[in-house]
Amino acid sequence: MRLLPFAFILAACGGGGTDPRVIPGGGIGDGDIDGKVFVHVIDNSTDAPLANASVAIGGMTLMTDAKGFVELGDVDGPQTIAVKLQGYRSTVWAMANGKNVTIPLDKTTTTVGQATLSGSITGWDPSGLGAGHVKAAAVLYSQTDNLGDEANQIDTPNDMNICGGLACNFTVNTRTGTVSLIAAILDVDGKGTTTQADDTFSIIGWATKTGITVEGGVNQSGLALTIVEAGNIEAITVDYGTPPAALTMKSAFVGIEIGDDEVVQLPFLDQTSNMLLAPKPAVFGGTRGMRLTAIAQTNTGGLGAQSIVIRHDLSGPTLAAGTWLTPPVGVSATRSSATWGLVTGAVAHQVQFVDAAGVNQLQITVFDNKTTTIDVPALVSLPVSGNLTARVAGIGADFDVEDFSLEDDEDKLFALAAQPAAIP
Repeated sequence: MRLLPFAFILAACGGGGTDPRVIPGGGIGDGDIDGKVFVHVIDNSTDAPLANASVAIGGMTLMTDAKGFVELGDVDGPQTIAVKLQGYRSTVWAMANGKNVTIPLDKTTTTVGQATLSGSITGWDPSGLGAGHVKAAAVLYSQTDNLGDEANQIDTPNDMNICGGLACNFTVNTRTGTVSLIAAILDVDGKGTTTQADDTFSIIGWATKTGITVEGGVNQSGLALTIVEAGNIEAITVDYGTPPAALTMKSAFVGIEIGDDEVVQLPFLDQTSNMLLAPKPAVFGGTRGMRLTAIAQTNTGGLGAQSIVIRHDLSGPTLAAGTWLTPPVGVSATRSSATWGLVTGAVAHQVQFVDAAGVNQLQITVFDNKTTTIDVPALVSLPVSGNLTARVAGIGADFDVEDFSLEDDEDKLFALAAQPAAIP
């Protein structure tokens, strides 16, 4: 499931030097632009340099060399940098002010490496529930730390990751890399009927297996999940605090941060309940604690206004959402510009132009909390026809917009609030 409408994760880092350099993962640094700027363009997934990308800045357009690099002179202060390359989504960084700027691009189409894992739960006992109740388990895989990563959205066909019966044998399709499997053990109440429409589910336990190395196309079988002891399970309560008043639909993910690029996202909490029985972080050998991702939105879901908070390194039994951002007001857009009201508490703003199929055609990030309108540079002009929606967001993060790296300290992102506007 795609949790965030933006894959934009920012982080503060130190700078240094004035020679051309690639900022890990993308970023801005090394002092204000004063006559010259060095721009590198890289692949967002691999960090590989991208040659032959068109880069427009200060009225000039250049093409990156084999190292994904261009150097531009006669420029001073914050600049709007537009980048375009066939096979990648066009990107604009506005009010970018650093001698070195590294811009990552996302491919328009991606191939996600995956494999199939199968096994069972050791010590599985289907008994012990009341009449009309059935014990089952839903097996999930751990995610990468990029919540917008397509590798986190791999489906298992025919619900083969749901198991029950005498042995609870499962099959689950997963991403590649280091993966943990986690099974939510469920009490399914059939309500005394033959239809599943009125069934209810409650989590009564967990089973896990960590440290699985997954290679693309290399399936594994015979994996055994171990049931988590009761002493390593705790009841977690989500404190939503005070979300924006107009955003009445609330939901949340509770995550367990295992390492720098692995998180176990536990099943979704909706507004009917703010409690979840969860395994303790120690079960996974992690030292970073829990993560809370809380969402407040209208009843139109991701199609309407939305506010999201992300809190890291939390400990139970209560996880607090804290302060929320309010979505921007006065949002309007055409195929050549967008306008919005500033989001209080945001350090940057972002505009995504999305087509009728939900494809992000262009992303513009504005690195300040003062700009309220942006023009679409000619290099990355939008289609002249077809339905488009501009989704404007304020981004809350503890980073310096003139000195950051996208690879480091990703936990600096803590909030996002977005408002869409249809483009006539």
